[in-house]
Amino acid sequence: MASWLIWEMETEISSMPKSLYLLRHAKAIAGGILGSDQDRSLSKRGVRDAIKLAHKLAKKELLLDLILISPSVRTISTGQIISSELHIPHSHLVINENLYAAEPMALLKVISHVSNKIDRLMIVGHNPGLMNLASLLAGKSLSMTTCSLIKFSFDFEDWHAIFTERASKFNFLN
Repeated sequence: MASWLIWEMETEISSMPKSLYLLRHAKAIAGGILGSDQDRSLSKRGVRDAIKLAHKLAKKELLLDLILISPSVRTISTGQIISSELHIPHSHLVINENLYAAEPMALLKVISHVSNKIDRLMIVGHNPGLMNLASLLAGKSLSMTTCSLIKFSFDFEDWHAIFTERASKFNFLN
């Protein structure tokens, strides 16, 4: 894994508990027979929904240290709309190839490799993997429609603990 794709792992641990935000991409246009799934862009509704969520998060003054994004057009667009409204520097918006069509264990592996200096992490991805991860972390079945955002709070200070600890609390932010 390239260090520029995932922030380099550090031995130093932040003194803050971790927050994980799981965001399913906004509504995309329907896929065609000849088109690549990764090339599907946001629909007009998807753009509106992402902008609406971004405004809501800006009003709440949400702070994020890093946004990891699946390499599909729809996830990149969703992440860019959110990061732009929250004034997050482009250097904190990272496309990660391992997030596309990822199952929960693959997502956990990506998260566990994030530097412990990152306290507030957002993942912009896809169902069913994102929804299954959310259900695993919550300890109960959850549903994530397009543009759903769930915040998970953890008592740990080291992202490696994501493999063994459930969230201390979670809530939908939209």
